[in-house]
Amino acid sequence: MSFNPKTDDEFKYRGAPDLIHVPDGRRAEFAGWLAKQLSSRMRAQARVNGKSYWDSATQFLCAGCYMVVGFDLLVTLARWNNQPINELCDSMIDAFTKLKAHGQLETTEEIQVILDPCEESNA
Repeated sequence: MSFNPKTDDEFKYRGAPDLIHVPDGRRAEFAGWLAKQLSSRMRAQARVNGKSYWDSATQFLCAGCYMVVGFDLLVTLARWNNQPINELCDSMIDAFTKLKAHGQLETTEEIQVILDPCEESNA
């Protein structure tokens, strides 16, 4: 895949052969799997911390905890993969703004990547 930052902004990563991808049509499913893993780990930790089996299986998860984990997950992956932090921030702000505008919780298969202007000028 050739990348032209002047024309392919939102497609920077799509199909790039030098990157590892989640297959098209499987990203929401994969995210669901990750969410189940996090939920299971949080519930198992609740048992270790003394919650009853019933409570650990039926109580809602702490939204603050899973939001921090999700945030830290994105920042960690961006760091590990040399993604510009501005690109991550701008892209996620845009995605969450669109989610909020729709007024409902939904998953997606893709988001618009908003490139870091500093990175574009170096291309």
